[in-house]
Amino acid sequence: MKKIFLTGFIALSLLVTTTSCDSDDDNNESAINVTDLPKAADTFVTTYFPSTTYVLITKQNVADLDGSLYDVKLSNNFEIDFDINGNWIDIDGNHQAVPVELVPEKIQTYVTTNYPNQFVTSIDKEKTTVEVELSNDLDSVFDLQGNFLRIDK
Repeated sequence: MKKIFLTGFIALSLLVTTTSCDSDDDNNESAINVTDLPKAADTFVTTYFPSTTYVLITKQNVADLDGSLYDVKLSNNFEIDFDINGNWIDIDGNHQAVPVELVPEKIQTYVTTNYPNQFVTSIDKEKTTVEVELSNDLDSVFDLQGNFLRIDK
């Protein structure tokens, strides 16, 4: 009887261990088609990056803390994160200039005034701030109204 109980206990333990290992990452991503991307996100890409194509579009099971749910990689090496409604959250140019019309005017003015030979390569909308990376790898943080707060190191 002890042998049967022990065998059952071991089998149950293995089942629980195997099941718990399968869900280590609750935020798995899966590749999706452009037709599954919110229309606003597709319109954004075709408006601001008209000569590029989609390389990879993924959707996370759970949104990140900043609201990002969709990750888009473009043929020009830009990476853009969108929320559930297709609003951009993060634009990473991978050392290329983010189109100036996507940088809030007050932030763009600050950059051109204080760093005239630099350009924005990444912009990230957080819940309470906007983080900007410049072509010299300087990270600056602004409030949601575009007021400069600090340099991040």
